[in-house]
Amino acid sequence: MSIWLLFLSIYSIGIHASHFNGGTITWAPINPNANSSSVDITITQSYSWSYPTVTCTTDVPVSSSKPGGNLTCVANCSTDGGYSTAPISILTDCTSSSSALGTMSSERSVNVTLSTGAYFYVAYKGSAWRDLYTTTTSGLDWSIASLIDLRLRSDGIINTPPVANVVSPQYIIVNTTTLIDISVSDVNTDDDVRCRWAVNQGSGSIDECSNICYPGGLPNDTILSNCTISFTGLVPNTWYPIAVQVEDFINETSTEPMSSVPVQILIYVQATPSCTILPVMVSLTDCLEVQAGVTTNFTLYVSNLCNSSATITEVIISKKISGMTASSVKNSTTNTLSYIQLSWTPQSSQIGTQEMCAYAYNSLLVRSTQYCATFTVTASSPYCPTTTVAGASMTTVATRSTGMNIPLIVGLSLLALSLALCCCGCWLYHFF
Repeated sequence: MSIWLLFLSIYSIGIHASHFNGGTITWAPINPNANSSSVDITITQSYSWSYPTVTCTTDVPVSSSKPGGNLTCVANCSTDGGYSTAPISILTDCTSSSSALGTMSSERSVNVTLSTGAYFYVAYKGSAWRDLYTTTTSGLDWSIASLIDLRLRSDGIINTPPVANVVSPQYIIVNTTTLIDISVSDVNTDDDVRCRWAVNQGSGSIDECSNICYPGGLPNDTILSNCTISFTGLVPNTWYPIAVQVEDFINETSTEPMSSVPVQILIYVQATPSCTILPVMVSLTDCLEVQAGVTTNFTLYVSNLCNSSATITEVIISKKISGMTASSVKNSTTNTLSYIQLSWTPQSSQIGTQEMCAYAYNSLLVRSTQYCATFTVTASSPYCPTTTVAGASMTTVATRSTGMNIPLIVGLSLLALSLALCCCGCWLYHFF
């Protein structure tokens, strides 16, 4: 399961303005089948910040020349497996920024070695959420707490936490009920993954959400069900925080989570825009099989259906592939298409399938549905893509080339059919 961790007084890092927009911390064992007295795990911290209050640089939220802080054990520290002797820094590195959305994302992964059987909680604490709720409350405290459990599961392996994926901020039109799906996946496919509201039960308990716990200042009919949030914003130009824990259980009857992954995001309620038509992500038409060690470029197009009332301003990669880079948005001067360019040199360790997902925003903060493309990394032989559309999302997957140019065959078939119909029409006209 994925995890969030760290502890830090915001004053120790020298940033006092409201700047925190949420985030997550994930971890995973490098080898879940390891059979030794120690376990190597990778901890990845991912955060969202107000931009340009926090600049896009390394060592976010401050430069390395200033004092920082560490992810700190907050519970069961006597069984932390040696973590407290060498805690991880909370500093991360900028991965993207958006002037149009006023956000910046940062991330960093670190490998650590802990004793097998470690079981403890870590937390990142601060006091600088951006202005929230209808009273524009600023500087509210945050606390992101997560469980690291390196005890052997009942099936004899080290648990791998589920991974949660959701875009922050979420932009919602006032007086409109919106369903926000927290996409979760678990490599331990038989595990039961559940979502619940984060809690702070007071002195002596683990603080998972500090000043933003549910229900807080959220609208009364805000509901969390099966990892989907139902939200209706009644006041425009208002920010709301959401704090959820994603947990995995060995089966549907178990009541003891094997991990607890925090997910903290922002929702912005906006006034009804002049155009509410969603941008449309255009499916990739390139061959989606790529060769390890060979650089491949792709162009991802977005169609703007609002014409001159809006422009495409951002394409946000919501699910990233390691090593893939994306350009800024380029708008056409002659049509409604905008695009970004993707570049990727896959590594041999990435052989297999890799998925990338993205959203597009226009200048009215109206967002497209999520588009996902699945790439296949191999040593050779190109594939050709087919596209499927299901529900509110669109996915492109790669299938092996058969040597036939399917689009050409279809085109020629349609041309032949048209000629046949034309001939029939002429024959009927001549004789009747």
